[in-house]
Amino acid sequence: MKADIECHGCCVRKAEGLLEQYQVPDEKKAQVMEAVEKTVREAKAEESAPEMMAKVMRILEAGVGITDAYDIPKKRYNELLLSKEDGICQEIRQEKDPFFSALQYAITGNYIDFGAMSDVNEEKLNELLADRHSVTLDAGETALLRKELACAKKLVYITDNAGEIVLDKVFIRVIEEIFPELDITVLVRGVPTLNDATVEDAEFAGLDQLARILPNGTDIPGTPLEDISQEALKAIDEADLCIAKGQGNFETLRGCGRNIYYLFLCKCQLFVKKFQVERFTPVLSNETRIVQYA
Repeated sequence: MKADIECHGCCVRKAEGLLEQYQVPDEKKAQVMEAVEKTVREAKAEESAPEMMAKVMRILEAGVGITDAYDIPKKRYNELLLSKEDGICQEIRQEKDPFFSALQYAITGNYIDFGAMSDVNEEKLNELLADRHSVTLDAGETALLRKELACAKKLVYITDNAGEIVLDKVFIRVIEEIFPELDITVLVRGVPTLNDATVEDAEFAGLDQLARILPNGTDIPGTPLEDISQEALKAIDEADLCIAKGQGNFETLRGCGRNIYYLFLCKCQLFVKKFQVERFTPVLSNETRIVQYA
């Protein structure tokens, strides 16, 4: 799905913010930003925002050595959510519908996105987690997801961010308890990019104890099928259905025609405007039924 003009500005601002964060000297910063702005300006019409962001991050790595830019907040949010995991699991077990409760938590975790936002903070996350019971999702889509999981043999769960991946783990554990015959593969990013979850994050969260963890082979903060590894593509092609978390996965997979259930919060102003909803509104919809995103 091609990037909106607003995405161009977001990529530029993200680069500026990281250069400030890493205290890059002004002269070097100007050189890097010139390259960033040129890359964004010359982006192909069909290029998605995550693909553009990956190019920007490569420029920062080549120009000033910024690689795993969000390693510290990734670790902090992984540890924070792990500290909450037992309490969340106990709460879910007491619910009448553990599947829906775990689903609510999984989508709430999509808040932890340093790519789409610059104002991620623990206070807002705690507020959203405390308000988990009020999360509403399309009842028809939820029922269809549950029905397809019951019939499926293979599920590919495509993750988004570190920290969030702990709540994905909680949801996956519930899925496995309800559908014990289901074979689950968890797809993560191939290398660190923004605060997206990698194999290291999945293992730190203990997700490798529940399912096979597979890196997607790319540094793009999404899952563009033409860029991921053959092993990752094979897993998606052989799956009966996929669950894809986050805006970046939606932006890179939208229109692919696979049986994918998108699960994300509308965080940036572009998504708020396109879906005509309030900020942090949750979306659950299948690739074949999701509302038109012009």
